[in-house]
Amino acid sequence: MKKDKDNKKKKKTSSSVKKDYLFKTSTIIDMYEFKKFQKFYLNKFKSSIIPIIIMALLAIVAIVLNFIKGNYSVVGLVIVFIIVYPIILSFTLNSQIKKMYKSNKRINMLEETLTFYDEFLESKSDHNYCKVQYTDIYRVCETKSNFYIFISDNQAFIIIKSELKDVDGFKDFIIDKAPYKKYR
Repeated sequence: MKKDKDNKKKKKTSSSVKKDYLFKTSTIIDMYEFKKFQKFYLNKFKSSIIPIIIMALLAIVAIVLNFIKGNYSVVGLVIVFIIVYPIILSFTLNSQIKKMYKSNKRINMLEETLTFYDEFLESKSDHNYCKVQYTDIYRVCETKSNFYIFISDNQAFIIIKSELKDVDGFKDFIIDKAPYKKYR
């Protein structure tokens, strides 16, 4: 009889000991958030300054050589190219991001809820469930408006700061749990 009471106490205490979450937030991944993430990702991690430097040097060399030879029309064309190229590049990038977003129906207007516990985080959406240990986080990046929690080199959870109740508390928490870097 005493053994049964002890077992009931153990069961009661073990089932009633449920870990409470520390932070919880939801993110709707619309075109705007998807585009912000993609541009951040490309600008901070995948672009290299070397091609930009090489292109600038080649443009300067082309301008100087053609100016010396008196080919002013070529100089003008190079200058126009220097001005127009970034606009074309930006337009092309935006088109590719829109195409990528529209082609992946699983992320269109995806609502994802992230719940942070002391030892791990959970991600839940209509399409998936994921549990991530903090030691498995690749890096956490902070911008003016968002946190990006990368679980690999090219996959991240998006957290919109305005959706967090305690941004400073979350920041202190996540800095202790994973590699962190702030970007402006």
